[in-house]
Amino acid sequence: MNYESVTSKSDIDQLLGKKSQYGDFEYSYGNETISLLKNNFDLPDSLYLLVKDGEKFAGFVSCDRDWWEDNCFFLREIFVDETYQGQGIGRELMARCVDHAQKRNALILVTQTAFENIPMQKLCESFGFQKWDNPRWQEGITYKLFLK
Repeated sequence: MNYESVTSKSDIDQLLGKKSQYGDFEYSYGNETISLLKNNFDLPDSLYLLVKDGEKFAGFVSCDRDWWEDNCFFLREIFVDETYQGQGIGRELMARCVDHAQKRNALILVTQTAFENIPMQKLCESFGFQKWDNPRWQEGITYKLFLK
């Protein structure tokens, strides 16, 4: 697998229409999510990575400083194509986000996920993220990883 930095906003379009499913939970990337990702692409210290198997799309992650608490990074999206799940790609993407935030002296890495997204919850918990009662978002679970 090749982990490549996203160099252009147009690279993010590769996510459009991609879907993931776990039980009754299904998530797909539509225009609204793609636009949000593009809006945050130019933020200082952002990390946007594509995972490729040759020329085939295998995964994506984005992490940036667009969070309302000081010195925090927000893991905005982490996605592994269903064809490539179970190969450690999600774990590697998470590790790269943690490393990226630490190298930029962040105190906390935050992420949010749906109540039904059990694979993401397990991944977060395996890295030591803690559930946090987020007063600004109650539609799912917010996790924080304290880096220092």
